[in-house]
Amino acid sequence: MLCVYPSKEQTLRRRHTSPHEDRRRWHVVTTLNSPSSNTATGSDSTSPAVTLSSHPNLAPHNFAANDLRFLHHFLIVAYPHLPFGSEDLWKTRLPASAHECPHLMHAILCLGATHLSLVTPDGGRYTTLAATHRGKALRMLGDALATGDQSGPTELDLMLATAYALTFQANYMADGLVDFAVMVRGCGIITRQILNKYNGSEMFKLLKPEAIYTDVVSRIPLTPCADPETLDTPIKTLESIEPLLINTSHRSAYRTLLSTYQGMKRSSLEGFIAFTGFYNSWERMGNQEFMEFLEPTNYISRVLFLHYIAISVMLRPVFHILRAPRTMVFPKDELPLHQWGAHIYECLPFSMRGSVDWQARFIALDKKLLESGSSNLAIEELSAR
Repeated sequence: MLCVYPSKEQTLRRRHTSPHEDRRRWHVVTTLNSPSSNTATGSDSTSPAVTLSSHPNLAPHNFAANDLRFLHHFLIVAYPHLPFGSEDLWKTRLPASAHECPHLMHAILCLGATHLSLVTPDGGRYTTLAATHRGKALRMLGDALATGDQSGPTELDLMLATAYALTFQANYMADGLVDFAVMVRGCGIITRQILNKYNGSEMFKLLKPEAIYTDVVSRIPLTPCADPETLDTPIKTLESIEPLLINTSHRSAYRTLLSTYQGMKRSSLEGFIAFTGFYNSWERMGNQEFMEFLEPTNYISRVLFLHYIAISVMLRPVFHILRAPRTMVFPKDELPLHQWGAHIYECLPFSMRGSVDWQARFIALDKKLLESGSSNLAIEELSAR
């Protein structure tokens, strides 16, 4: 089967992308899957960092007044909280480094512009500018990734930062599910290359699984994520699709989602740890397998993604615990996730909707509560009924 990425349906529906950006995204995907980007080398971890200012391919880039607005919004509100332990870096060292790293600068401006367009009444005027910065970031990141094993530790760290910025930006797009999955996978692959080549990062101190676990385990509650009986229903709906699973990617996602539901019945911590396996499975997939998993007509994958979105909504209190308090909070920036869920459900064949009716109603209820300004959680509302 020839995998076309993105599909014609995705291309026609996208607000933020153009054919040029689709090609850039494909370049990033194929580059991440190339042998050079996945090679585990034994390079000396004491090798000196590459000084980016001496990079021969850097050229001056012109920025406009709105870009200052986007950078300011990024620094105050929209900076990522991942990798864990890096929030101060996103407000200090990384923006400073971006002045000599165009792909990171464009990714930062793209993230600031997209978040600003989402949370301000007249934000629609920034979407074209966000798309322009995203396209440039994707193209330049793809070019940087193509250098493979020639990249030094500083360059790899900045590539990882760009991938994370683009991941968060996709999370704020109403049609950003595919972009989000691609960039999450990219973060995993670049992280693996950093650890294989240098056994650690110069900038990000919590990249190794054991370091991450030590950092987060004490912060996540050991109490159940929701009333255990309430979780019985989504578990049953997930189990109902088991006979329909076709391939390894389906079965891996299914097992991870089932373990997450079951873990949440015991504690938020167990649920969260199990949930991270969903992201890890994308990194382990081959390129062709991954792209087929993301195809809009792969309805089994779409059903699994709807469960993923429902669980993401349930775990939102945990995600908030794991990021430092912000000076300003915008509930509206949670809404694109709900839009992903609604769109998936609407595009499913009627014969398959019954298996995820509960998830669709749950996501819609949470969206309604967010839009009303209520602090109640949908899972709490359901538990009280």
